[in-house]
Amino acid sequence: MSDVAGVIEFNAKPGRGAEVARLIADALPHVEAETGTPLWLVIRSKADPEAVFLVDLFTNDAALDAHMTGKAAEQIFRTVPPLLSGDPKIHPAEVIARKGA
Repeated sequence: MSDVAGVIEFNAKPGRGAEVARLIADALPHVEAETGTPLWLVIRSKADPEAVFLVDLFTNDAALDAHMTGKAAEQIFRTVPPLLSGDPKIHPAEVIARKGA
């Protein structure tokens, strides 16, 4: 497995966290079609229900690039930003340690 990862932080407007999480999760069918994205998680914070995180692992840098210009990203960045209190924070990342996927 590759160590290429990404984390995107979305901060919803007050009371919109569940809707933001649902809209992001709606992109799952597009991600399932991506062979280079073996792990894709939508996580909503219990400490701050307006904070939603998207965490992905990719097989390589080309898969990351394909994902960020693909249908899932297009759908998310078309539907989610009006519900946010600020711009999403995109963190290209690397995996340092892991258990499982």
